[in-house]
Amino acid sequence: MKTIEQITTAKNVELFKASPEWEKRQERECKLTPVDSNALDYLARDAAPIEQIYLSHPDDEFSLRLRSRATAAGTEYSAALKDRGEVADGHLNRLEIETPISREAYDYYAANPSHPRLRKLRAQIGEHTTVDFINGVKEPIVEVESPADLSELPEVEYVDHTEDGTLLSEVIAHQLNGGEIRRETAETESQLVERIANEFAVYYRAGLPFVAIGLSGMSGSGKSTVAKAAQELMRERYGTDFEPVIISTDDYHRGHKWLEATYGAPWTNWDDPRVYNTAQMAEDLKAFAAGEPLLRRHFDFISEEVVVDEIIQPKPFVLIEGLFADSRDLRDIRCAHFDMPVSPATSIGRDLRRLVIEGRANGVFGSPEQRLRYQLETALPTYIETREHPKNRLFRGFIDASRLVELVPGHAKS
Repeated sequence: MKTIEQITTAKNVELFKASPEWEKRQERECKLTPVDSNALDYLARDAAPIEQIYLSHPDDEFSLRLRSRATAAGTEYSAALKDRGEVADGHLNRLEIETPISREAYDYYAANPSHPRLRKLRAQIGEHTTVDFINGVKEPIVEVESPADLSELPEVEYVDHTEDGTLLSEVIAHQLNGGEIRRETAETESQLVERIANEFAVYYRAGLPFVAIGLSGMSGSGKSTVAKAAQELMRERYGTDFEPVIISTDDYHRGHKWLEATYGAPWTNWDDPRVYNTAQMAEDLKAFAAGEPLLRRHFDFISEEVVVDEIIQPKPFVLIEGLFADSRDLRDIRCAHFDMPVSPATSIGRDLRRLVIEGRANGVFGSPEQRLRYQLETALPTYIETREHPKNRLFRGFIDASRLVELVPGHAKS
């Protein structure tokens, strides 16, 4: 049985492949090593030094690396996001989105010793053919991007390693830095859905007439998917009366005009806590808990302003999802909180894929490359530095999990 994340990922991959943006960003390469490990050593004399830092793990859905490269004009800094791809016709075919980044952004991540890094010398022997001499790896690794480029190779004997994932730079970086190539299995998004549903039931049975639970994560982490799945699970178990209302902190976006009028133009950090009026959200939810209706809003990505949708009648359960669902402003209304079990690399990759699928490119982010740069230079540092790490509001003690199937006598759904 497929999990919700597997179903969503498969669907989004197919939608993305159907877009013209997919073909424009396809990387095709094969990897080779010389049978004689010293046969290409002469190329190292003119090779350029490169350092790569990985913000991803080989088990992640996407690979995300930063690179500093010495050139005659000075050091260049860049980032590349790739999916895992598939091997066909002797080549590894995968998505690659690459963008220049600032030195400041590179140094920010380089200062974190937990990010595996790789140092190597790269010789360019053709337009699409390179030879990497990696510190700690005996054989040089040759990368060729198309069958036609094989003619550029020096005439020595090679072994084809295209289907050998152990020669991927990301894997080598983790090995050289003592990282585990196989890590412990993290909680799946499907398991998180089950935990959220159980938590609603536990607090309600403990005597709370109104239960709000937070769910935070980066853009692209799957918050909306998990929230909808939890809502559906609650509806299946207990009926529509106990179906949680989903409210996003995105709904309390202050809007482009207000931000620039208040803080000056141009406003560029869309992941700053000041973007979201979580204090107003807390007041609205307190009124909702007291029995008053709630105005449903949503943020329009075209106008970059908030639009009011509908009026929601009171219900006992609210699931607050969003970038700042962990805000301190919400601590008095929130009973429990969860973070999405998804890595930054996977979140960023899904976010870029969604930008193309949903046509969410606008004047701020006109391309996936611009969005990737923003994510690394602004969004991810902001996310790292503004996490609240909230705890549950109260100790719920022990309640027999077997009794969770019935929230209130007479309301259990068979």
